[in-house]
Amino acid sequence: MKILLINGSPRKKGNSGYLIEKLKLKFKNEDVTELNINELNFKGCQGCLSCRKNNTFCVVEDDLTDILPKILEYDFLVIVTPNYYGYITGQLKLFLDRWYCLKDSKKVSKFKENTKVFFVVVQGAPNRDHSKNIMDWSKKVLESFNLKYYGYTVPGCSSENKDMVEMKYPEINMSINMFVG
Repeated sequence: MKILLINGSPRKKGNSGYLIEKLKLKFKNEDVTELNINELNFKGCQGCLSCRKNNTFCVVEDDLTDILPKILEYDFLVIVTPNYYGYITGQLKLFLDRWYCLKDSKKVSKFKENTKVFFVVVQGAPNRDHSKNIMDWSKKVLESFNLKYYGYTVPGCSSENKDMVEMKYPEINMSINMFVG
């Protein structure tokens, strides 16, 4: 199985980064790629529509030029983001906006059938409902690409320590096992 672990956080060593590191260990016998969005130099979608009109990938030349077509090769995507004011990070939003080219001219997803995405939000708020808007939005967007979606929120994650994300990791691990099972 080809797995892509996407860290949407600007903090590589924060709670999102911790989860990515744990998942790299979990999937050490698989073909795993880690992508730290904040380390890339790229623009958001320019709305030129060239990708859809010409049935190509994005024509903007930056760090996503080679990455976007390769995303389609993966069987399982894990996207981890902190909750910033009830939404995903700006970096992750720009990245996902560029997925516009991952549908063809007829708006049909270019992803392989049965590709799965496990979307994780880590947040300081102790109430999982604080991520409801994120989860509703991400489910709608990612399922529009015909991806099998599972969302998970880790509440109570202090930016000063990883206690809660460490405590919740076994539950995340079990959810992933059941989802990809």
